[in-house]
Amino acid sequence: MQFGKDACQTRKDHSPENLALIRRMTLNVLRHNGPPRDSIRRRRLRATLNDDYRLRLLLGQPSPATT
Repeated sequence: MQFGKDACQTRKDHSPENLALIRRMTLNVLRHNGPPRDSIRRRRLRATLNDDYRLRLLLGQPSPATT
């Protein structure tokens, strides 16, 4: 469970479907972009804390080599 679905209170109309779609898209972006050695949890945390990293994920740009 990556996004705390149990605590989510959206149950009316199309809200659950829309949020499920956003979650799937987010997980796909995190899986296919970013350093391969990092876990999904680490990539989410890094994207939360770092605006530049989040922008690179959204644009699909490779992350710069770190030493």
